[in-house]
Amino acid sequence: MMTPEIMRFVDEWRLGHIATIGPEGPNVSPKGTFQALDTTTLVFAEIRSPQTKHNLAYDARVEVNMVDVFARKGARFRGEARYDGPKTETFADLIPRWTELFGEDLAKLIKGFVRIELASVKPLTTPAYDVGAEEAELRRAYLERFTAMQAEVLGG
Repeated sequence: MMTPEIMRFVDEWRLGHIATIGPEGPNVSPKGTFQALDTTTLVFAEIRSPQTKHNLAYDARVEVNMVDVFARKGARFRGEARYDGPKTETFADLIPRWTELFGEDLAKLIKGFVRIELASVKPLTTPAYDVGAEEAELRRAYLERFTAMQAEVLGG
């Protein structure tokens, strides 16, 4: 389901927004620890996700959007999610990978993992591509924009 290119994108970008629904309504939450476990499974480390966990117990259906803000493209992932806590075999299998990727200090904060069994993966792109924009052109423009924004924030 996930192509090698999409898997590489997930593993490199890592940041996605997961949408869940619970008894109080919808919730969208950013997660910066996504990894592609295999072609049909996304995983993120649960560190500070009480509302996401609560909602998953209510309804396991989720959608994740990941966007490379410079290329203005990414992917939408839909599926069903499951939480695996610290006393599970899944946790024991996954924690070494996240420790290697994110370091001991962050790994100590991981309370569990959320595994998403994918039902669909769809591309996301900006309408600028529909009118002839090229990726290199968009990357340049957005890199300049974000660089200027950061210079302003940092007082430069």
